[in-house]
Amino acid sequence: MTSQAAISPIAPGASVVVIGGRGFVGSHVVRALIANGYQAHVFGPAMAADLLADKTSQFAETVGGLEDRDLVRDMLATVKPVAVVSCAAFGAGDQGLMRSGESDADMAFAINIDGFRHLIAAAVEANVKRLIWTSSTVVYGPASDYAAEPVDEDAPKRPRTVYGLTKHIAEEVAGFAALRHDLSITGLRLPLILGPGLWYKGAAAALAELLQAGSRGGTHHIAFHDRPIDLMHVSDVATACLAVLTARRPLATVYNINGFTASVRDMVAAVEKATPGLEVALDVTEPAMLFPLISDARFRHDTGFTPAFDLPGLVADMAKGGGAVAASSSREAP
Repeated sequence: MTSQAAISPIAPGASVVVIGGRGFVGSHVVRALIANGYQAHVFGPAMAADLLADKTSQFAETVGGLEDRDLVRDMLATVKPVAVVSCAAFGAGDQGLMRSGESDADMAFAINIDGFRHLIAAAVEANVKRLIWTSSTVVYGPASDYAAEPVDEDAPKRPRTVYGLTKHIAEEVAGFAALRHDLSITGLRLPLILGPGLWYKGAAAALAELLQAGSRGGTHHIAFHDRPIDLMHVSDVATACLAVLTARRPLATVYNINGFTASVRDMVAAVEKATPGLEVALDVTEPAMLFPLISDARFRHDTGFTPAFDLPGLVADMAKGGGAVAASSSREAP
């Protein structure tokens, strides 16, 4: 479905609120906005670690959570942003988004659905011109449900996790809002995201440790399945958000996005090639859940987006510590 609102590019200088702007993905969106001349305003809870320490003087901030409906409304009414980028999702400690959803479904629904719904209402009330938000490819459910891969946006959504269910429902809420309020709203279904600032555990953390093994040398052990998976560098997610922000044509209410597709054997080979003398011991396991590979052709066509990072580029970036931001521990969702 295409967003119904008339659309024009959001130019540099405009005010943009980033919900969850101190998290893994959100902090990179804030950096991209600042680098491209936008006025960034961060909204989110207090953090145990500061992923924006070197940018503190370059953005404004409101501390709070999406579950605080009045605070969200007051913040948007005060800031009066032209656009909002929401990277918020419920995360309990460092266990990752899917595990968090399973451990506390009530909070996952409260933030991922009700908080998102209240954010949309506040954005409409504040006359926000564009809302961009992060969904997930886990809305598709297990790969075994799909006869052919890659799947595109027309494929049915069949989530099997609480996190996937909340994103599925949020997509329906977004589509409803686009029609009812004539709001330009676009969700980006993220694959597995890697890069600097990743702090929570799970599949992404195991792969991040592999990709950073080149900086340590010696022998690295990893237990992982060997099926192809979709991967994306976190800074490419930020670039994708900017592509939506600056779009000159009406966009769909949801897109698949991706960087590249690789297996853990591909990653092992790339890391060992980049670091002579490093030996990686791979213990191939069965995946707990395997999601289908996705097609991002529609997003690339509609926005002209091209990811900057392929597998060798990701390996090189992670080996040097991931650029300007060091991985750290935090209690905020990405």
